[in-house]
Amino acid sequence: MTVNSKPARWQQIRLINLALFTVLYLLRRPADALYPSVWNEDGVFNIPQAIEHGWSSLLIPVNGYLIIPSKIITLSSLSISGLFYPEIAYVLTMTITILVMVILTSSLIELPKKEYLPIIIALLPYDPEVFSTPLYIFWWTSLLLLVPLLASSKAKSKTSKFMIIVSTTLGCLGSPISIVLIPTMIIKAYITRARFNYVILGLWSALSAIQMYFSLSQVSEKIDSSKFYMALPQLIGTYITYNNFFSSPNFISYILSLAFLLIGSFALYNTLRLKKSDFFNTSIAFLAVLSTILASWLRTNLEIHPFLAGPRYFFFPYIFISIFLIAIYGIPSQSIARLKPSFLKGLCFLILIISCTTTWIQNPSLFYRTHHPLNWREELYNCISSPDSYDLTIHFDGNISQPWRHKYSRETCVKITQRGLFAQWYELDKTWLQEFKSNPETHP
Repeated sequence: MTVNSKPARWQQIRLINLALFTVLYLLRRPADALYPSVWNEDGVFNIPQAIEHGWSSLLIPVNGYLIIPSKIITLSSLSISGLFYPEIAYVLTMTITILVMVILTSSLIELPKKEYLPIIIALLPYDPEVFSTPLYIFWWTSLLLLVPLLASSKAKSKTSKFMIIVSTTLGCLGSPISIVLIPTMIIKAYITRARFNYVILGLWSALSAIQMYFSLSQVSEKIDSSKFYMALPQLIGTYITYNNFFSSPNFISYILSLAFLLIGSFALYNTLRLKKSDFFNTSIAFLAVLSTILASWLRTNLEIHPFLAGPRYFFFPYIFISIFLIAIYGIPSQSIARLKPSFLKGLCFLILIISCTTTWIQNPSLFYRTHHPLNWREELYNCISSPDSYDLTIHFDGNISQPWRHKYSRETCVKITQRGLFAQWYELDKTWLQEFKSNPETHP
């Protein structure tokens, strides 16, 4: 009873956190659950490419890089029903996101307090842009790159190795973040000297090379290197809390940035030079923070904001900062005796609590995002009723007065309505069309 009590308690805490994550996930973008819609490149590229090219469209890049997880959701949803595409894509998106959280909190991962990671990710102070949206599922699946990096040394079963290979593949084929994170996997292979980790490094490098082939054209042409020194303080400041004081670099964020660099460098030295495994997670998280900030800078020149412009570019840095703090909290006290462990761990815990609460206390309205309803089936009906082509309305920022419009041929819209098992087995497309013609105002 005593031996099994700790694992049982850990599992209970894990399940509670996964349940809370699911609730918070729904609350951060409640409109998606009430009336799912088609967003951005999903309607402009993914759906038309899926109709025209089928499953081969997986290998067609979007905006300069492969987003295979997003396209898998597009193709899978259309395979079930083109008519009810938004609803099905939403369910698949939410399911995959929760599965990612399940994997990151499983025994496969060697990270202290990992069971709290889902609720931390759900409460971090950024706009929930990447929540619920099928197009942005690749941001979540890219977190699976943590699996090969933080995989337990005890994970030697065939199932564990299979999960690591799948996680690496999905993570690398989801976004070019794998490119800047290659050094972390090099360190993992160097420290462990395990044959399997060298195999993973080879797979990671090969897939990242493919991403790099497509991604080089997406680097910002007007990079202002003179302001790069402000990048870390800006990210750390808004990580603590978002308000007028922390929205730009200040003396507090500069002090915290200096502390982050000193502790991270100390951990990296102990990992690479002294081969102390206690500092490995901290070193990996430290490099991941710097790498993802660099990636955001190369992509956007840091003309971004956690709530007003490009909040998705805060997603990875904020999560890796959180993992950095968790990793420090888990270092044995004797290993950091010079750094006053009780004070350091207490400070890390305090920063995590502040980051996950203060912004929402100051302004609860920032916690969630809503959008206007956009009737997908009505748009399809208008399209198939047009003689040639139709400018299909697609959500851009949720404001129905400022949508994207993409030209769909009547033939494409007919194929969408007739696509999927629901249409083939239950002929819902014909039933819907008849009902819509007779009473379009009451048929969603």
